[in-house]
Amino acid sequence: MIYLLAKYTLLFVLTALLGFVLGYWFSRRNIEDVTESFEYLRKANDRSDATQWERLWMHLHATPTPKETDLSSVYERIDNVSSAIADLPKPLPVNLETVEKRLDSLGAMVHGIPVPLTPAPVDLGPINHRLSAIEAGLAGLGKRLAERRPVESVLRNESSNETRNQPRILKAALYGTKDNLQSISGIGPKLEGLLNQNGVFYFWQVAEWTKQDIDIIDERLDVFQGRIERDSWVSQAEQLKNQPGAARVPAE
Repeated sequence: MIYLLAKYTLLFVLTALLGFVLGYWFSRRNIEDVTESFEYLRKANDRSDATQWERLWMHLHATPTPKETDLSSVYERIDNVSSAIADLPKPLPVNLETVEKRLDSLGAMVHGIPVPLTPAPVDLGPINHRLSAIEAGLAGLGKRLAERRPVESVLRNESSNETRNQPRILKAALYGTKDNLQSISGIGPKLEGLLNQNGVFYFWQVAEWTKQDIDIIDERLDVFQGRIERDSWVSQAEQLKNQPGAARVPAE
């Protein structure tokens, strides 16, 4: 039994030793093959680089040398221009003697003007007299206006108590900016111009029309007769005169 165990042990050791030797030899051979392949590739790469450099130098040497640019024609044209400029006639000098003489004479005249040491007195008497007369006239006008106002107020009160036979007609828009009468339905630009020509500028004028006033104004509307009552101008104006932008009724 011991003899068989020793025999197997010796056989196992020999087998392991043989495997180690074979593995070392195989790995060594592979390393040498890789080294030889790398060296071969390096030499091939060097040969390829050298070949490419030789080709590049051949192309460079084959490139033709650039010729010198011929600028003789340009230089010739520049010379022609320079000679033409040199041949231009020089401008003649301007004679300013007469101008200088006139300036000297003007300067002498200005210096010869006498300058008083003190300004001459100005007589303001006529002006003061005129101003006094104007002030007196304005004072008298104010007194006459003050005397006339009571008479006008009395006449106005008397006329207000009487029945008006005519609609209130104005010569112009005397009570502020005239109202836009086209806001009344039925009044266009043509009718507004016609009403302005007949002294109607404000909503409050239309709103206070009576039947007699309507008849009087209607006769002046030419081809637009009958529009006042048909479109109810008076009732519309009664509402429009109270708007914020409408002109106010003047105090009697």
